[in-house]
Amino acid sequence: MPLTTIVMIIIIFSLLTASLTITFAIKTVTRQRKGLSQRKTILTNGTSAQAVINSIQQTNAQLNNQPEVLLDLTVTKPDGESHHTIVKTFIPIVNIPSFQKGCVVEVKYMTIAGEPKFEVVGAYVP
Repeated sequence: MPLTTIVMIIIIFSLLTASLTITFAIKTVTRQRKGLSQRKTILTNGTSAQAVINSIQQTNAQLNNQPEVLLDLTVTKPDGESHHTIVKTFIPIVNIPSFQKGCVVEVKYMTIAGEPKFEVVGAYVP
């Protein structure tokens, strides 16, 4: 096989790999922006409710030095209806004492695509 053929194969493979990587990166950033926009919309326009923290578990992720946590919540809507949900969110490090098992926190919720979505008031949203 001539050297030019090998070089062409390497160039084509490199271009294909680069385009796939760029496509994946763009889709990931778009998905994260959409999620962030949805969180902001819920916190701005959502209905307020109270939630009891059943448990809190830190993940290995951080955003701007704020820890990501999984909050197991029992949400009581203003009409008295209760929902169990798990919210993955970032909590400012100074607010961690307010987010312990048994604490009552304010949440906001909206129904999106037929399912209720909950966000914690006081969570870190960049």
